[in-house]
Amino acid sequence: MSQPTPLHTFSHDLRPSSPAGGAVAPVRSRWSRGLSRLTAALLPALLAGCSFKHPQSTLDPHGLVSRDQLSLFYITVWVSLFIFICVGGVMAYAVWKFRERPGDENKPMPVQGHGNPLIEIGLITASIALLVIIAVPTLKAIFLTDDVPTNQPYWKPSLLGSWYQKAGGTLPDLAKGEPLTITVQGKQWWWAFEYTQFGVTTANEFVIPAGKVVLFKLRSDNVIHSFWLPKIAGKVDAIPGRANQMWMMADDGKSSPDYDHGTVAADQYENGLYYGQCAQYCGEAHAYMLFRTRVVSDEDFAKWIAQAQKKVAAPTSDGDWVAFSKAVAAKNPAVLSTPVQRGAALFFGRANCILCHTINGSTAQGTAGPNLSLVATRTGLASEFLDNLDNEGKAIDPKRQADNLYNWISHSYDYKPGNLMWYGFSNGTTKAVGLRDIVATNQANGTPITEQDWHDLVAFLLTLK
Repeated sequence: MSQPTPLHTFSHDLRPSSPAGGAVAPVRSRWSRGLSRLTAALLPALLAGCSFKHPQSTLDPHGLVSRDQLSLFYITVWVSLFIFICVGGVMAYAVWKFRERPGDENKPMPVQGHGNPLIEIGLITASIALLVIIAVPTLKAIFLTDDVPTNQPYWKPSLLGSWYQKAGGTLPDLAKGEPLTITVQGKQWWWAFEYTQFGVTTANEFVIPAGKVVLFKLRSDNVIHSFWLPKIAGKVDAIPGRANQMWMMADDGKSSPDYDHGTVAADQYENGLYYGQCAQYCGEAHAYMLFRTRVVSDEDFAKWIAQAQKKVAAPTSDGDWVAFSKAVAAKNPAVLSTPVQRGAALFFGRANCILCHTINGSTAQGTAGPNLSLVATRTGLASEFLDNLDNEGKAIDPKRQADNLYNWISHSYDYKPGNLMWYGFSNGTTKAVGLRDIVATNQANGTPITEQDWHDLVAFLLTLK
C-alpha cells in the first residue's frame, strides 16, 4: 500500500472529527498541525534551489553587466520587502486589533467613512517615492546595456589595438580601433560564433578575454532565440530579419584597465567555464540549446585564436586533402591503414559529412552544421547537452568524450529530439539530407555503415584540435 503524501495528510487533518461524546473536535488545532506538516514537507524543496554556486545563478555575477543587474535586483527586492512589511503589518494589526470577540455579535457596525485624505495623500506620495527609488537605477542599467560604453574608462583599453598585439597576436590594421566582435547565429538548435576580425568560427563554445568589452551581434535565420549568459551578462533576443546587439565584460569583480589576468580563469566552481542557454522557446529541442564560454587572459586568448586559425592537415604524411581524396577514391590501401584514416575517408566519402560541416583547410566547407575544426577541444557535445568533462568538471575525460562522440553521431535521435543532423531539414528551396537517409542509402547500396565505421569516424574527429 502506498504511503499518504503530505498533501493527503494535510487534507485529512482539516476534516472535523466526532469523538465518542458526539462533540466535534476543534478544527483550528487540526488546521495548524496540517499546515505545519505541509510547510515542513515543502520547505526543503523550496530551499534546494537557493544556491549561489549553480552554474547559471544570476546571484553569483562575474561580469560588469551582471553585477549591475544584480544590484538592481536587490534594490527591487528590498523596496518590495519594505512595502510587504508595511502593508502586511498594517493589515495584520487591523485583523488582530479589530477581530470579533465573544459577545460582539450584537454590537452595531462601526461608523463607515470615506477615508482620511491626509493618509491617502501620504500613501500616494510614498508610492511615488518608492517608484523613483526603483526607476533611477533601472534607467541607469538600461542606458549601460543599451549601447557600447564608449564613454567609460574601460573602453579604450578594450580596443583590439590596445592589447591584442601586446599579447602576441597578429591583428589586421582595420580592426585596431574596434573591440573584439563576435557574431552569434542562433540555429535549430545550436549556436554558431564567428570572430569577424579573425576569420574564426566555432560552435556552442567560445572564448573571450578577461576585463575587455566584447561586442556581440545577434542574428537568427529561423525563429526567435534568446542569448543568455547569466553570470556575465543579461539576455537579448536573436530575431530573424533584425540586427540586435549586446556587450559584456567578464571581469570577475574588477573593471580597472590594469586588470590582473593571472587570477581570472580560476573560478572555484566552473574552472573558468560559464554556462548559458537559449532563453526563448524556439522549437522541439529548445531545452537542449545550451552553450559555454571560457574566460581567459589576453595571452591565452591570442593563443586560442592562432590555434583556431590553423588549417587541419589530412591524416597522411603530406597532409594534403586533395591527394588524400584521390587516394581514397582509388582505394589505395596505404591511406586506409589506421582508424583515423578510415574515419577521415568516411567523413569525406560515404557519410557525406562534408555536406554540412567545415574543417579548416580541407574540402569540407558545409555551413548547415557546426564547424568541427576544434571539436576535440570542446567540453561538451550536442549543444553542450553531453558533457565531456570529468567528474570534477576541471578537464576533458578522454573516454567520456569518445563515448559521447560515438553516441551522438550514431544515435543522435536518442539525445536531441528533432535534431537536423539526423532528420535533415528544408529551408523552403533546398532539402538537406539527414544522416538517417545517408545510413539508409549506404544500406541499400550494400555498403552499410558498421559499428566499426562509427568508431573510426570518432577516432578521426578526436584529432581535430
